[in-house]
Amino acid sequence: MSVKTKALIFNFICFAILFLVFRFGISALGFQLPYIPLVVISVVLASFIAPKFGVRNKEGKEVLIMRTFFKKDITEF
Repeated sequence: MSVKTKALIFNFICFAILFLVFRFGISALGFQLPYIPLVVISVVLASFIAPKFGVRNKEGKEVLIMRTFFKKDITEF
C-alpha cells in the first residue's frame, strides 16, 4: 500500500470516528437539535479537530506526516 493511500485512509478514519463521537455526544448531552444542524455542527467540529495526514518527500523517500489542531508542529512517521 502506498504512503498516499495510507494518508487518505487515516484522514477518513480519524474524521469518521470524531464525527460519530460529536454526533452522538451532542445528542447524548440532551440538545434537541434537528437532524441537519446536528450533522453540520458535527462535521465542522470533526473537520477542525481531526488530525491531518499527508505525504512529504524527504531525501527521495515518501514519509507520512501528521498535523493536529492542538499541536502546530508536524510529526513524521
